[in-house]
Amino acid sequence: MNNKEMREIVEKSLISANIKSNPKNKYINWCDQLCALVNLIPYVGGAFATEIQSIKNSVAEYKAYEFFRKFTCFICELEELTETQRIEFVADIEKAANDSSGNIVIGLVDRLDNINKEKVLANLVKAKVTYKISIEDFFRLSSMLERIPYVDLVKLKLYLTDYYDEDGDSELLFATGVLQQSVIDANDDNKYVLSKLGKKLLKYGLGIAVSDIQPKGTKVSNLTWNEIDGIEPIAEEEIDRVIKEHNDKKNYEESDRAMFDYDVERGK
Repeated sequence: MNNKEMREIVEKSLISANIKSNPKNKYINWCDQLCALVNLIPYVGGAFATEIQSIKNSVAEYKAYEFFRKFTCFICELEELTETQRIEFVADIEKAANDSSGNIVIGLVDRLDNINKEKVLANLVKAKVTYKISIEDFFRLSSMLERIPYVDLVKLKLYLTDYYDEDGDSELLFATGVLQQSVIDANDDNKYVLSKLGKKLLKYGLGIAVSDIQPKGTKVSNLTWNEIDGIEPIAEEEIDRVIKEHNDKKNYEESDRAMFDYDVERGK
């Protein structure tokens, strides 16, 4: 199967509201399930099913095989979308990414390293078509989902409050943008909470209720001035000296002596 054929199958599947998962198909392999789904696409479904069936036992088609295994999971989760919602979503992603919907979705689906993430990606699509997130946030959250290990997704809810995981996932998750630092502590591990995007991923991607209240700023604990970037504390004597110099200069400028000195300089 070439890229054009793969892209065409994806594009037609995205906009077809005829695709509905069948509970009876739940226990059959992905290939037969996808063939049953695309057969429902008018005019071209039969040809698509033949193409998909042809890669089933081909070692050379492993990449396509693996992609369609994940795509089956993804597309089945979108069965509740109307044709209007599908067409609008396709138009939005093509405009935002300046590419065909087939290429875009193939990339989004294929880059996910765990098939269970496909359900999260589908949830983000549903959040976009119901106007809960913007198209920009859809792409940001999809990128975030790609970079977070699947085993760490279940830990995100721990960061609804200040938290640090001794296993080391806190720093990794912070690097993806899903967390922000909430406490910088000189005597203990720094603490993290979900970032604004992190809350959206938890709420719309994983379906876990979160508060819309976002913490402001970062708390600093157990730090002295000379522990921050090597800054030394300013002594009170130095502050007093600077204030005295300023006052002396101001008083001089307002005095008769200043005017006398000025006249001397002009030769009067």
